[in-house]
Order: sequence, then structure tokens, then C-alpha cells
Amino acid sequence: MGPGSCVGRVGGLAVALGIGAAIVAGAGLAAADDGAGSSSATTSSSGTSQSSGTSSSDKSSTRSKSRDTRDSGSDDSADAADADADDQDAPEPERDASDIDTADDDAEDADADDHAEDADVEDAKDRDDESTAEEIEEPAEVTPPVVDEEPAGVTPPVVDEEPLVADTADVDEQAPAVTETAPVEPVEVVTAELSAVIPEQVADDTESPVVPAVTSLVMSLVAAGRELTAESEAQQVGASLVVAAAEQYPIPTDVEIVEWTPPLQWLQRIPVLGPLVVTPLVGLAHVIPFLGDVLHPVIGFPIDHRAPAGTPAPRSFLVRSFDGAKIFVNFMPAKGLAAGEQAPTVLSGPGLGLPGSTTLELEVDSFLPNDVIGIGALRQAGYNVVTWDPRGEWRSDGRMQLQSPDFEGRDVSHIISYLATLPEVELDGVNDPKLGMVGASYGGGIQLATAAIDHRIDAIVPTIAWNSLTKVLFPDESVRSGWGTLLSAVLAVTLSRPNERILPAAIVGILTGQVSQSDLDLLNDRGYDDQIGDITAPTLLIQGTVDTLFTLGQADANALALIEAGTTTKVLWYCGGHGTCLSDFNDGEFVIGRTLDWLNRHVRGQNVDTGAQFEWVDQNGDWFSSDTYPAPESMTSVTAVRTDRRTIAYIPFLGGSGPNPLVITRGLVPALLGVPSATWAFNAVNLRVPDATETTHIVGAPELTLTYSGNGNAEHVYAQIVDDRTGLVLGNHITPIPVELDGETRTVTIPMEQIAHTLQPGQSVTVQVVTSAFNFLNFYSWGAISVEEMSVRLPTLAAVESVASAA
Repeated sequence: MGPGSCVGRVGGLAVALGIGAAIVAGAGLAAADDGAGSSSATTSSSGTSQSSGTSSSDKSSTRSKSRDTRDSGSDDSADAADADADDQDAPEPERDASDIDTADDDAEDADADDHAEDADVEDAKDRDDESTAEEIEEPAEVTPPVVDEEPAGVTPPVVDEEPLVADTADVDEQAPAVTETAPVEPVEVVTAELSAVIPEQVADDTESPVVPAVTSLVMSLVAAGRELTAESEAQQVGASLVVAAAEQYPIPTDVEIVEWTPPLQWLQRIPVLGPLVVTPLVGLAHVIPFLGDVLHPVIGFPIDHRAPAGTPAPRSFLVRSFDGAKIFVNFMPAKGLAAGEQAPTVLSGPGLGLPGSTTLELEVDSFLPNDVIGIGALRQAGYNVVTWDPRGEWRSDGRMQLQSPDFEGRDVSHIISYLATLPEVELDGVNDPKLGMVGASYGGGIQLATAAIDHRIDAIVPTIAWNSLTKVLFPDESVRSGWGTLLSAVLAVTLSRPNERILPAAIVGILTGQVSQSDLDLLNDRGYDDQIGDITAPTLLIQGTVDTLFTLGQADANALALIEAGTTTKVLWYCGGHGTCLSDFNDGEFVIGRTLDWLNRHVRGQNVDTGAQFEWVDQNGDWFSSDTYPAPESMTSVTAVRTDRRTIAYIPFLGGSGPNPLVITRGLVPALLGVPSATWAFNAVNLRVPDATETTHIVGAPELTLTYSGNGNAEHVYAQIVDDRTGLVLGNHITPIPVELDGETRTVTIPMEQIAHTLQPGQSVTVQVVTSAFNFLNFYSWGAISVEEMSVRLPTLAAVESVASAA
């Protein structure tokens, strides 16, 4: 639900699934998933020989202190030095036994002993004013929670039979007592099994979600014999979840992986036939949107047969996350990277319902070519690129939790820790890759969820992401049924495995207009809006002016929270997103260029100009900027008032707003994205704004005031603004307005959806209030409303700077 740049991708999805059906028989060759597909032995990797690693709170401090340094254009060497110093001087406080590693040699053990006592006492003072040094030295024995009954079909996480041991100082000073601990003996490496860490759950959260057998069968065929590992207790989510603070999730230092070899990759190694026939076909598959991503687990990446021995090659593997769920990950090295060389890395998250992209050479996104930078462009710019199948989708285990920091965020944190062990990955410090993130919609949300709990990320570029799914899907207690239907369809068609309450709640809301408080609580529990202020990574928020799902207001809420927290923040509004750009002024160059600028400055540390803090495009394709966000408003604003009474009836669909037939001419994907759009309406109360007398930039949220009365059971009317010159609704947006139709006269004032529009002298706009809108379409509202008075205030900017030449 919520996230989905991929909603408009259903067209490509259907075509690809049709093509994929032709190869279902071939997918049967992958039935032995742990035979030819994956290595029977798992391997564990440690980011470094240092035992403690870097904790989330330590890294947060380091990142905060280094913001000014990065902003001034200096390179990251100072940050790396600070991170190394923190790693050596500040052992991680109160770690679980599963988070403790032994040192690789006696010299590091001795060094840890020298610092342990002083560091522990200082950390204790920071953690709790009531704790004492003596309490830290002699912790009470911690008894792990006992599970009375194992859920049916659930395999508990596997823990190494050999007891975990750590540096002597760590065990004596801060580790909880471990029952039946074997005598401590010098060892080179002991792996901490992170999958044994399970988040606390409430008592009524005990049912084990079961994936239907037919779903498992189809997923096995389409995704090459997917291994259906039983889900752990952490994946059975009930009415509520005890969400722990970010500090409760220490940065993983050891991550277990499962090696993955595509079952049909051997075909590329057949003499003559492989290089001349098979490999070109594999390469062709990987440039066809969606198809190559679906086939990838079976056929693998195209092999570069001419590359010198030892040259870094793209590959896939499974990373075992905190609860045992295996996440399918793709690693693609920077273009031209030679043996022994390193490069910074960018994680690129997929949209809802999509597997991790494997399009090695494409310079733009397969589905959103004018919105998101492609893997090929990032690799060409010198970045390793990492993609993955999110939890509960395609080849990854677990239940989808809508980019929750507690689930999907921790999954990515484990991926990051494993990347720190790869020879191709450039590091900022111990267990700390030089790292950025990009991605749109669902791939934008994961950036905010991860950066809130893992401060190793150097920069993020969330594109068309959200702030609150509750406010997105149920704004002012209305139901965004147009997008709700499309998003639910995407989850069903792609056989995703969301939390078992998500789809029922969506369907009930769409059909009845009602949603239970417990379902709203579920969405709120899965959100990250209350953790935005914890993000320290410099953030470029890119949002679409015609996005009718994650509107400009969602990016505005994120931006204000980040700026208040002191995080380096930039906001960019472009013509795109979950909607159709009808102005034809978006070629993607400006968005992609600014994305690379942001990564080069804050990941690489280059002295690159990233532009003003706020940049936006109007309906004419002209770009403007402001040195501050929000841009300062002018002392005067455009206003208009209507005082004559007008009554309109509630008629579903007929005479209301949307959908716009123009989107059909833009192709299948733009048409699907534009279905929940707004159009000029017949059954409406109109308020025409006076013609502009000078160039006027309307940027922000217009304010509408209604005085009304009426009778019926309807609970909302809807408002939109129409460009009188083109007849198009500004941004394709329509805003729900809560009303009470009990015969009484009432007044309501509400901000409308934010817009970016320029009026030239003689141009005007009209505000419309309607009773039916396609994006909020329902058949259960009836009655009539009389608008007795109506006024609007349009926000205008005092001064703007044109940046059209940069576009």
C-alpha cells in the first residue's frame, strides 16, 4: 500500500508477466533452490577485526559534528578520522551477547582492555543519570524471554552451537551474563548471529501469517524456485507492536550471508555458444523493463568474458536480517573498476511491487525515466550500485511492513554492514561504507526509514516519498479510493506478502469509507514520521508538482522536520511523480543532474554546487529558486470572495472532477499514473480569481474558507483550482474538505494541496467546490450542500530567482 511509484507501472508489469509466463517451464529448472541455486553452506562476514564497531548513537554524534565540514565543500577525510577515533575510544554500551565479537588478535584485545573501564563509566553517565559505575561493572543477569509455544510452521532462528565470547574487558564490564558460558579461549573470529535478536511483541500478536499455497507455488516458478523459509515470531504482527527506539537497534557488525548462484548461469560459460549467444541474450533481457529483473535470479547477470582475472563483477546474494529473514541483494560495481580498486556505493531502492533492478547499463530508471537516475548513470559516475528485493516481495523472506524502520530499515542496515566487508567498497571508517541512497516512492520511503536509525549513510535523495501514510490514504478522514484501489491491485498482482491486515483494511476503506482505529494505529506504528528528526544525513527531497498520491505537502512536512533538527536539507519540486505531467516540460535532466550533484558533494566530498535550498518548476517548464525553504511570501496575497448562495447535489462521478482523458494519450504507464487525477467539473460552485496585473508566482498551499449548510450523510466536499487559460487543474490536485450536513450553518477553513503556478498579466484561475472526485470516488455518500459564502487566499512569493538556464 502507500508507497508506489510502481502503481503506474502496472502496464509494464502486465506485459512482463505475460512474457514471463512463456518461461515458467524453464523456471522449473531452479526448483532445487539450495542445490544448484544457492550454496549449501552459508558464510559469515565481519566488517573488521575490531570487536565493537560503531554504534548508532556514536555515529549520530559524529555525523552531526561533521555537517558544517561537508557543507563547506571539504572532503570526507575529517569525518573518517572522527569515526575511527570514536570506534577506538567508545565501546558500545550494554550490548546483547549476540552483538559481541572477539578480536582477531591479542594486540587488539590488549588495547580494548586499556580503554574498557573508563569508557564504560562515561557511557553509563550518558545513558542514565541514575545509574552508577558500580552498576555498570556488576550488571544483573538478564534472562532471555521465554516463548511458551512455537507458532505453527515457524522455524526458530539458528544460533551457533559454540557459545559467543567477546573481549575480556567487554564480557567483564558490560555484557549481560550468559548461561552456561564455555571457558574463554583465544579465537580468531566468532560470529554474532544477529538473527537471534527478536523484537518484543504484545501478547495478542501470536498468529502466524500463512502464505497461501498457490501464492507460494507461483512465486516459486516466477522467481526461480524461491525458498520459502518459515517466518520468525518477529514477522507475525498483530493489533499493535511495541516499537523500540532507534538506540535499541545497534549497528550490526557481523552479518551472515547465503551465497547465490543463478541456476542457468552456467549456460554463459559454454565454449563459443555461451559468449556469442547466451550472454548477449542475457544482456538483452536486462534492458527490458521488469522482465530482466524477474528472470535475473534464474539467468544471472551477463558475464564479461573479456575482463581480466580478478575484475569486480556484478553478483547477487542473500543477507540474513535481524530476525532471520533472507533479503535478496544485487551488487553492481562501478563501471571500469579494476581489481584492487574501490568506489563509493549507492543503494537504489525499488518501487512498490518491483524487484531490485538489475539494469546494468540504463542511464535512467526503467519505469520513471524522467524522475530517477538509472543504475547505468550511477555506475558511469563511479559508484557501485546495490539493489534488493524488499521484505515480503519476490525473493526476499518476511512480511512487508511498509518501509518501517523497525523492519525494512533494519534489513538495509544489515545490507550496509555486509557491504563494508566487500573489497570493492570504499569506507569512511570501520564498518562504515562511503554510502548514499536514491530511489522513488517505496524506494524513497526506505531512505527515510533507514537513515533515521543508521547514521552511516552519508546522503539520501528520497524522490516522491511520503511523511505519513495515514494522512496520505485517509486525509481528513476521507478515503483516497483511487490510489487505494491501484495500490491494492499492485500488491495482489505481484503476489506480495504484506502484513495480513493491510489489504483487508484497504478494501474495507474503499468499499465503505470506514477504517478502524486499530488499522490507523497499524499504519502509524509502521511509519517513520515521528523519527524524521533523527536523520543526520544531508537530504535532497524531490517531489512532483503533479503527484496526486504523495503530494507536495508530504515533502513539506519532511523538510520542515529535517530543517528544525538541523539536518542539511534541500527541496526540489519537478513536474512528475505519481501523476502525469501534462506540460511536457520534464526531460529528467535537471532532476538527475541535481541528484548526482548531491551525491558527489555529500558522499564523495567534492566541492560541488548543489543549487539553492529550494528549487521548483512551474506549469510553463520554467525553473525558479529561493535561498531558503519555505520561500518567503510577499506582504500581499491574491484573494477572492463569493457571497451568492449556490446548492449542488451529491452525484457519484457524473459532473464531478476527473479522470483527465488527456492522460490516455501519454502511453499506458502515464495513463495509469494519471487515472486518479482531477479535471474541470460541471457540478460545482465556482469562484473566479481576478486577472493578474503583473507576473505572480503562486507557490504553497492556498487557503479556502466555506460557509455552508446542507442535509445528507456525506462527510466531505472537494476543492480544486483550474487554470482558466488551459482548462487544466493545477497539479491535477483536489483537496477533501470535511463537512457536517445536519441542516446547521457552519464555516470551515482548510489549506488546499500545495501548488507551483505562475500567472502572467491578464491570466486568472478559478476555484471549484465539487461533491464528487475520481481520486475519492464513493457510492455511499448522498445529500446536498448549499455554499453560502466562499473565499480563497493564494500565497504569492515576494521575489524569486530564475534558474531556467540550468535546466
